[in-house]
Amino acid sequence: MRNKLEISKTITNEKGKIIFFGLQHFLDDITHGNCCFICGAKPGSKEFNDEHIIPNWILKKYNLHNKYITLPNGTKFKYGQYTVPCCEECNSELGKTYEVPISKLLNKTYLEILEEINKDPKILHFLFKWLCLIFLKTHLKDKTLLSERDIRIDAGFLSDKYYWEEMHHIHCISRSHYTNVKIDYNVYGTIFIVPAMAIEKADGFDFMDNEVSKTIMLQLDEFCIISVLNDSCAGFTLYNDNFSRIGGPLSPFQIRDIFAHLSFININLKERPIYFSLFNSSLNEYKIKATMPKLVELLDEKERFISSGQLLRQFVEPMIGEVQNKKQILKEIEENKRNYLFDNNGNFIKN
Repeated sequence: MRNKLEISKTITNEKGKIIFFGLQHFLDDITHGNCCFICGAKPGSKEFNDEHIIPNWILKKYNLHNKYITLPNGTKFKYGQYTVPCCEECNSELGKTYEVPISKLLNKTYLEILEEINKDPKILHFLFKWLCLIFLKTHLKDKTLLSERDIRIDAGFLSDKYYWEEMHHIHCISRSHYTNVKIDYNVYGTIFIVPAMAIEKADGFDFMDNEVSKTIMLQLDEFCIISVLNDSCAGFTLYNDNFSRIGGPLSPFQIRDIFAHLSFININLKERPIYFSLFNSSLNEYKIKATMPKLVELLDEKERFISSGQLLRQFVEPMIGEVQNKKQILKEIEENKRNYLFDNNGNFIKN
């Protein structure tokens, strides 16, 4: 009888290090188990500690440790306790690999960051891998969070309805520093860095992601990073004309408008990129590549799963509060009758 690693096609090197998690191995030990999500170590086999989902340097900068993140079910959870298990060794390596250089970069101004990227465009790839890591940790945490706030209702956990197979690719990207994998250029997804208005109520920090569209947004003071993690830049291709018309700092509503459109594009792609891994044992080489569709286009309107207006309503409704004619406002948002980014002449709306 073959062992689990052979059945799931996990690839290990001569030292037993897991280079590639086979899909079933990933599902059993990472998404349904409590193994270290980087190296795969089982609890008890190594020293474990907690890895902050939102990096600790961000929590410190914005005094977030004792503040609350709002979960999809409306539950509020302290940022300081918003963590996932990780072995001590991998936790330390994540800090050195990502948090030290990225905190140095993202503590710069918006224009300084753009200047750094112009000098070295591969910085965008580095940021993309970091965002994959945050996204993965966010949804691994959902394995432990109840779907319903009322504990009397047995509705399981937030992650119970996830199609974890779609997260396997993001897991491979998230641990690329550990495996030294070579990632082809067309594997990287859409990433935009845009100017943002200060958010006084949130002390300059904002965060959201969407599990279905694999889209993530992080705002730090005067800039915001929005990325789609599995579209191979389809969102950039179809949305870049709009992006080029942005003429100033974006409000939280405008940021969510972009987020909704990029989510809409990714959910409704007619053909999707297909990601796969290649191994050359003689060269000790591991690559992640993509098979790209011939055209980047959306499903016909009647075949689309959801509209951009429906997504935008979902993303902004918690921000609106109790206002007059709220139902009508939400209906107009859903029907794409309220524009936050551009007026009827296509000009950017400055706030």
